[in-house]
Amino acid sequence: MYKVFLNERAIIITDPANITLNKKSYFFNDLCLDELKNWFVSFVESDESEVFLVHSSPDIFFDLFRSIFISVRAAGGVVIRINRLLFIFRNGKWDLPKGKIEKGETAKEAAIREVEEECGILGHNIVKQLSATFHIYRSPYNESNGKWIFKETFWFEMDYRGAENGNPQLDEGITKVKWFARNELATVCENTYENLKQIILPYRD
Repeated sequence: MYKVFLNERAIIITDPANITLNKKSYFFNDLCLDELKNWFVSFVESDESEVFLVHSSPDIFFDLFRSIFISVRAAGGVVIRINRLLFIFRNGKWDLPKGKIEKGETAKEAAIREVEEECGILGHNIVKQLSATFHIYRSPYNESNGKWIFKETFWFEMDYRGAENGNPQLDEGITKVKWFARNELATVCENTYENLKQIILPYRD
């Protein structure tokens, strides 16, 4: 099963065995790119908040679905220091530090670098890899303005034992860096992105 977000709306790609009757579902028998493109246009224009795309081979169907967009790969970190998690505040929401994987970088290298740049800390180390997240958005940049982007973000849990509380990267629109205790994560989830909740919620007390 794959969960892809368009803003706060969810597109779930799965097989017939995982469908329940009360869910809005679209069944695809063939692997037709044009059919999928047309479906996406209609979904964007609709007010549906959660839909299931059903195919007997969800892995293959997921690869076809993502092929209709421009692909971008990013990486970020869930940084933990003595049972507190590090967040940034950007565009009016709490977020996790993350950014685009540069040419020649591995996902791990990009995640370490982005945490350093966006949060102003050094000495954080990767503990383990977490599940990736997927989301779709319209590009705001001139070279691809208006085109749809499919972003896959690789997440890593990190350990930090330094004394620095961090400094926000202001030129990236980050206004705050803050450590939250596990029992405060409900507050974060009240003002964060839907696709991040699946990363954050397992850390709640």
